[in-house]
Amino acid sequence: MKKLTYKLAMVLVMICSLQNSYAQPSMADHILGGMTCAIVQHRVADFDTWYVAYNKDEERRKEAGIIEKLVLQGAEDAKFVTVVFELEDVKKANDFFTDPNTPKLMEAAGVTSKPTFTYFKVNNSGIPTGESFLIIQHTVKDYDYWKQAFDKHQEVRSEYKISLTALGTDLENPKNIVAIFNTDDTANITSFLEASNLKEAMKNAGITSEPISQIMVLSKE
Repeated sequence: MKKLTYKLAMVLVMICSLQNSYAQPSMADHILGGMTCAIVQHRVADFDTWYVAYNKDEERRKEAGIIEKLVLQGAEDAKFVTVVFELEDVKKANDFFTDPNTPKLMEAAGVTSKPTFTYFKVNNSGIPTGESFLIIQHTVKDYDYWKQAFDKHQEVRSEYKISLTALGTDLENPKNIVAIFNTDDTANITSFLEASNLKEAMKNAGITSEPISQIMVLSKE
């Protein structure tokens, strides 16, 4: 009986190990409310080559108080890279990104387009549980009015199994909204964008610009 119990325990351990071997966003990836974050986006010639060079620069980023939260690739274009960072100090981070050495290192890593930087303050957040992400940016007439409509629309997002990762406002323009969502399948995002009442809801919420939507997936590296 003891041998059987031991064998059963070992099987359970092996099952748990297999389950944990699949990459899932961890608590380290949790973007907390109150954080100041940056979204850095650019194209690369080869993702694997870029990723090796990117990791080699980790210590320099840490010294500047720049902490990686998410590394994403375009769902349909794996060479389009998005990295979400937590910033301990915006000025130090900006000094890092504008340091003449940084673009040189990026070019050497195979970055083929001019990087874009979006700095935002996180107002609301949630723990990412899926590997598919939606990033939406747009401006609003009145944040509080828009936020009420956004909260009411949560039921619709839930129908498509889409949950909030981070919601914030641009540091330079508080009326510019940055929203990051996640789900377990990009098909959920596509269906949400195409089949839900999203456009009508956005219009009624007082959105004043054409929303920029990007479907991304969690890097497997």
